Amino acid sequence: MSSLRRIVEGRTTLFVPTASLTRSEPPTTPFFFNPAASINRDISVAMTEAVSGGGTFCDSLAGVGARGVRVANELSRRMNVTMVDFNPSALRVAERSARANSLRCDFVKSEANTYLFSRFGRDSKFDFVDIDPFGTPVPYIQGAFGAAADGGVVSLTSTDTAVLCGVYPEVCRRRYSSLPLKNEFKHETALRILLNACRRIAGMNDIGIEPIAAHSTRHYLRVYARVRVGAAQADRSRAQEGFISSCEKCGERGSSSLPMVRCDGCGAGTLSAGPLWIGPLTDPRVVGAALNVSRRSNLGGGAKALDALLGLEYFPPFSYSVERISSALRVPGVSQSEVMRRLASNGYRVMKQPFEKTGLKTEATYGAVAEAVSAVSRDAGLEKAPLHARPT
Repeated sequence: MSSLRRIVEGRTTLFVPTASLTRSEPPTTPFFFNPAASINRDISVAMTEAVSGGGTFCDSLAGVGARGVRVANELSRRMNVTMVDFNPSALRVAERSARANSLRCDFVKSEANTYLFSRFGRDSKFDFVDIDPFGTPVPYIQGAFGAAADGGVVSLTSTDTAVLCGVYPEVCRRRYSSLPLKNEFKHETALRILLNACRRIAGMNDIGIEPIAAHSTRHYLRVYARVRVGAAQADRSRAQEGFISSCEKCGERGSSSLPMVRCDGCGAGTLSAGPLWIGPLTDPRVVGAALNVSRRSNLGGGAKALDALLGLEYFPPFSYSVERISSALRVPGVSQSEVMRRLASNGYRVMKQPFEKTGLKTEATYGAVAEAVSAVSRDAGLEKAPLHARPT
């Protein structure tokens, strides 16, 4: 067996390939472990604790079992964890980690979809199914939602972020049946495209989805969705499909069931992303509960990501860039925090964009945001062009 090192992640002892800790890029053979994904696993532990009262958990692309072993070890209520992988060497490492924590788990050597499809029977479904592949999760979506119980949760990761964020739009159309936009809120757009792919594929089997959390961290996207079985539930989910449209001339944007052809503000043509999920990305009760778990368990990175999601349910599926609006108004850059304070004092809800490095989300219109930028600039004594100046 390849050289292994014993580490502690969260409250769990894990055996992992030594090379994954010493090289800048973790090797994929003879088995893979990504130490940089510890925040992903921290959040997974917190979310599983928040939504489950015990039950069953399937780590369907388990690798060396880091996620599955942590879920089995760190929850306050016992989860019966099944770890599935096609690589027997990886499973032996997972078993060793389980023994080191005095855990009893099930280990299955199988291709993920083969196993997930074998669990479609009503009495053999899981309360929680996790998908964490290399690249796109699309090939596993049908299996994951079919193997999850009604009311259960599916969590999945996508590492093909360049595709979903608009670098390769034709690939996104092929894989996700959606057109992305490479804009200032591209990661949120990407998460919504990913969720709509889940909705569409699950809906083929009369399964609806309810997103409960999502995050964009480092090089990957991650979504959590509750499973709702039934044609009516699938139809209810389908009503959350739509488009995000953005005017490249004046900056106005909006979301609707159909793409906006002309800007309502200036009449110019628009660009649209979609179809994608335009409904809520989070369940505030679940996010709040998971945040409390993260804080109690000292899962710092996970707590920060979850805290950033609080209040997200109040806002539309897009955000504004203060830097871009300042450029459109031809004024020097102003502080985003000052603009947010101005909007709040004007009676608008506002929060930082949780999926991007910069940006703000608000219920205010583009015009109100531009007015706030202008006011902050004026109060700071910065030179200002007319409010409605547009980029050339």
